Amino acid sequence: MSDFYNFVKSFFSTNECTDKTKYSSAGHTFCFNTDDAEGIYWFYEGKNFTIDINDVFIKKEIIHTNFSGLDNFYSFYSSYLVTANGESFNPYQNLSSNSLYVFNTKKSKNYRFILHKNFPYLGIGMNFKQSMIEECLSSYKNKVCNYENLFFNTSTIINKPLERIAKDILHCKMHSPAAEIFFESKAKEWLSITIDSFLNKYNNPISIADDEALEIVANYIDDHYATSIPQKTLEKISTMSGTKLKKLFRQKYQCTITEYTQRRRMNMAEILLLNSSLKIQDIAEAVGYSSHSKFSTCFKKYKGMYPKDIKKYNSKKNYV
Repeated sequence: MSDFYNFVKSFFSTNECTDKTKYSSAGHTFCFNTDDAEGIYWFYEGKNFTIDINDVFIKKEIIHTNFSGLDNFYSFYSSYLVTANGESFNPYQNLSSNSLYVFNTKKSKNYRFILHKNFPYLGIGMNFKQSMIEECLSSYKNKVCNYENLFFNTSTIINKPLERIAKDILHCKMHSPAAEIFFESKAKEWLSITIDSFLNKYNNPISIADDEALEIVANYIDDHYATSIPQKTLEKISTMSGTKLKKLFRQKYQCTITEYTQRRRMNMAEILLLNSSLKIQDIAEAVGYSSHSKFSTCFKKYKGMYPKDIKKYNSKKNYV
C-alpha cells in the first residue's frame, strides 16, 4: 500500500473496512466510531491528486489543532461541503453547508478548526500535489505566481460549479478501470474550474467599490433571509441598476440573488431541523416559507433529501 494509505490508517488507528460499499470500490474506506464522532472516511489516490469523502456525524464538539503529516503528500486541499457546521482558522473560514473549504497543507502545523456537535459533516475534497498545479499553469506563471491566492481567492465564487462535480463523485459506483478514468477527469475538471475562475477574476476584475457593495448586499440578505426582499431595495443598497447588480452578483458568487437567498434559508433550516424540536411547518415559516410543500421541494433541491428525512440525523445510530 502507498505511504498515504499508511498515513490514513495511522491517523484513524483502524484497518480498512473492506465490506463497506457506500462509495466506489476503486477507493479505500475507513470506518470509525469514537466518543467524538462516527462515520466513514473514503479516498481514491491518483498519480498527483487524491479525492476523499468525509461522511461523519459529530457527537461532541471537536477542536482540532493540527493535521501534521499531510504536507508530506499534498500542497492544497479543496473541499465542497454538502453539510457542515463549524469554523476553520488561519485564515478564518465558516464551515457551512453548500460552501467551499480550502486549506494550504504546507501550513498544516497552524491548522485549527472547530466542528459543532449533533451535526453531520459531509465533504467531498481534492488534495492536489504542486506538480499537478504547476503543469496546468505552466503558461500562466506570470499571472498566478502565488498558488495560495489561486485557491483562496476563488473559494467563494466556484462553490456552485464544484457542487456538481462533488455530487458526481459522491454518487459514483464505478469499478476499475472505469473509475480511474472518471476520477482523474473529475480532478482535472475541479482544478480547471478553479484556474479559469481565477484568471477570469484577474482579467475582468470587479472594482473595489462594486465588490464592497456586493458584500453589503450579501450581508443584508444573510440578515434578512426570512423576509421577501424587494429587488429595488437591493438596488438602492448597492447603488447599482438592476441589470448591473444581477450581473456582478452572479460573477462574484456564481449564483443568482434568488439562489443565494434560498441557500441561506436552507442552511438555517438544516440547523433547526437537527438542533431543535420545532415542527417542520414551524421551521418552514421561520425561514420564510408559508407553504410546507414549497419548503420541502426547495430543501430537497439543495440538500438532497426532504426535511422529514434529515430528522433521522438526530439519531446517531442510523447515520453510518
